[in-house]
Amino acid sequence: MNISEEVDKIAMRNLEHNKSNLIGLKVKLENYLKNKNTGQYLSHLYSSDINEDWFEAQCKSACNQIEKVTNGESKFNQYYQNILTENDLVLLTKELISDISLLNQILGGRLALDNQVSRDNYLSSHQFFLHAKFSYFTHKHIPEKTCRNFNFSTMPTLIRQSIEIKLKNMIGLEKVEKVGGGFKFVPINSLLAFFANNPNFIEFPVCIDLLKAINTWTNTFVHSGVVPFCWQSLEAVDLIEGLFSTKNDVSGSLSWHGFTYLKSNVTIEDIQMALNEHFNAEFTLNQRSVEGCVVYS
Repeated sequence: MNISEEVDKIAMRNLEHNKSNLIGLKVKLENYLKNKNTGQYLSHLYSSDINEDWFEAQCKSACNQIEKVTNGESKFNQYYQNILTENDLVLLTKELISDISLLNQILGGRLALDNQVSRDNYLSSHQFFLHAKFSYFTHKHIPEKTCRNFNFSTMPTLIRQSIEIKLKNMIGLEKVEKVGGGFKFVPINSLLAFFANNPNFIEFPVCIDLLKAINTWTNTFVHSGVVPFCWQSLEAVDLIEGLFSTKNDVSGSLSWHGFTYLKSNVTIEDIQMALNEHFNAEFTLNQRSVEGCVVYS
């Protein structure tokens, strides 16, 4: 083996070496999880409580993502084998390896890893600014302040926006005003809490308690710049994907705007009245915003 190949392995630029490392890490994670009940790990994955349940949830989620990448028969590999480049997979495997090392440091070395990788868990304001400044440049020459990939690390921002805009589109929300006039701010977490406590309006295709937890988790990143573990972002994308399905398997119809998931016999007017009363505000909901365009296959 020449020096260049050895450097590539150390720098985690060799895909097969990265995969081999991940397989070994998965064994250590699974050994840690032996005889532990991880059936409800999702309820702890996005918790703000850094406790044993939280640690176990991170280990379980990391194992799930390693399986997706390293198992050639996984749905992930079957779906994306002709789309993902080797560089894409190198980035993904590198992020997993580095974050498992960071998790082990937080765990106080309980995973007994053979090697440790130094990993920052934040993004600086300078990085956000430069990526905004050069967002329309094809070739970006941005000095990264940490060892993290910016696009990968900012996934929570996109997840947060996708949840907020989807929920607003589902009810056709145009604006909220105080009674008598004037803008009123109603945060997305309050809207999610409202629909969680009033389940007769919308039949969410995903667990709304998880939506609430994921939304709170993304807000933590948006307001602090502290980057979560990469498997949390990957898991969140998998969990909320049902919100954005565009095919109805029963009718065969396709909607360019997805589905509203309003329950039968529920009208926009019903939701509007309930929101007005609950928030002591005047909501403007537009029926046309939630109908979409339907094409029959």
